[in-house]
Amino acid sequence: MKPVAIFAATRWELRALHRAFPTFQVSTIADLRCLVGEQAGQSYWLIQTGVGPESAGRVAKSIMNRQSIRAVVSAGFACALEPAQVGDLIVGTESLTARRRGDWEMQDDVVQCDRALRERTASAAQQAGLAVRGGRFVSVETVVWQAEDKRRLSRLSGAVALDMESAALGAAASRQGVPFAIVRTVSDLVDEDLPVDFNHFLRPVGWLNGIQALLAHPSSLLGLNRLRKQSCTAAERLTEVFARYAAAGVAAGEVGALS
Repeated sequence: MKPVAIFAATRWELRALHRAFPTFQVSTIADLRCLVGEQAGQSYWLIQTGVGPESAGRVAKSIMNRQSIRAVVSAGFACALEPAQVGDLIVGTESLTARRRGDWEMQDDVVQCDRALRERTASAAQQAGLAVRGGRFVSVETVVWQAEDKRRLSRLSGAVALDMESAALGAAASRQGVPFAIVRTVSDLVDEDLPVDFNHFLRPVGWLNGIQALLAHPSSLLGLNRLRKQSCTAAERLTEVFARYAAAGVAAGEVGALS
């Protein structure tokens, strides 16, 4: 049976997904660490990509070049670009990319999300009693940490949520003709700044600058604690959704869409 590949950027998101499945074994696929398990007759692979579109696209390509995949799911946390609550589930209808060249510029790389997968995820969330939102995702190359930029992206893109990996994963799935879904929970909101510019920590030599920024603004520590609590809520909701999602198995109506 072809596996469903669920990709997450960070170990915190991967841990939340791992909790949704009873048992997994660690395997190495295309030189990548992969958690492999089965639930309700369906095989699942959980794979950490690292942060950002370049890493996500590279990892997805490596996996799909090695193994035929039933579906690709971009999972994890997202920033809500419209009014929402931390922990709300957002199911993507499509993805596209925005790049910053002075101002933000929208790209024409729209990838549609699979309808059957969207409906299955929404059903799982409703069973868990969670709020579900649907709409376009916009992906960017850097962490958008200021509310002003979030609002600008919201107006330009018409997206309901922001992340960094979904468009690259969608593009990789589209090239292989594989159904694609985006299933993410809200960890930060459109009108709030993040406590620090996390782009410092994504650069090979940026950690020192990031630490210096925190030390220069001690109030950022309060913001980090707030973001930690919000991320914990988002992680709990992600676990709930995927536990329901996996327990349901592959519905009869999905077999054709996912074969």
